[in-house]
Amino acid sequence: MPFVEIDGLLIHYQTVGDPARTKGQRVLYVHGTGCNTRVWEGHMAVIADAHTPVAIDLPGHGQSQGRGFRGVADYAHFAVELARRLGWERFVMAGHSMGGGIALTAALYDATLLNGLVLIDTGARLRVNPALLQVTREAAERGRKPVKDRSWGYADSTPQAIVDEVDALTEGTNPWVTYADWIADDAFDAMTRLREIRIPALAVCGEEDRLTPVKYHEHLRATLPDCQLAVIKKAGHWSYREQPAEFNRVVRAFLDGLPAG
Repeated sequence: MPFVEIDGLLIHYQTVGDPARTKGQRVLYVHGTGCNTRVWEGHMAVIADAHTPVAIDLPGHGQSQGRGFRGVADYAHFAVELARRLGWERFVMAGHSMGGGIALTAALYDATLLNGLVLIDTGARLRVNPALLQVTREAAERGRKPVKDRSWGYADSTPQAIVDEVDALTEGTNPWVTYADWIADDAFDAMTRLREIRIPALAVCGEEDRLTPVKYHEHLRATLPDCQLAVIKKAGHWSYREQPAEFNRVVRAFLDGLPAG
């Protein structure tokens, strides 16, 4: 399994094909709160014929060492450093939820490395309901994952099997790491700096996303100097898992349209 050492931590990543190849766009996928590389497997397999995808396990997630962070800037550092270790001089960063905040942060501090952004079910500010923070902390103190309400994360029509599949992929995350992620979400705020980001961007969201609703993505389209918007019907906060065919289509079209790195 591929690992690199960054700041004394072994960081795991997942790839389809050789990450050193120059085929299409090199795309670094960054997962969201309490998740890991496995959530991207299906999507990466679909685009790998034309592009070069890699997904990172952020510190403390999946197979990476560490205890997680309470700020997205630290996570952005590890994501960018992974790309450097892979020898990528230019790449696209794609992030889901907290991962979108990480991608926006990377665009503010490492813009010269980025060909584009894919911002998935996310926003320029990611405030978290205080009750959710409290429930997550209490669950961590008991050494267990908090009970999830599927109505917040998924469209009404999404089969329970998809919900169960995502839960199974992410169940191994230390609950204290998940709690730290929620704090990182809550503290993230790039609202006043969006106009500084001149990298081509695609904002993608589920029409029924209640955590980061469509209006968040409409704000990204209206404020980022070069941003497209795709709203996916019959999807919630997990648009790439709930409606993978449509998600793959819009992301593929965006990547295909970017100039070569």
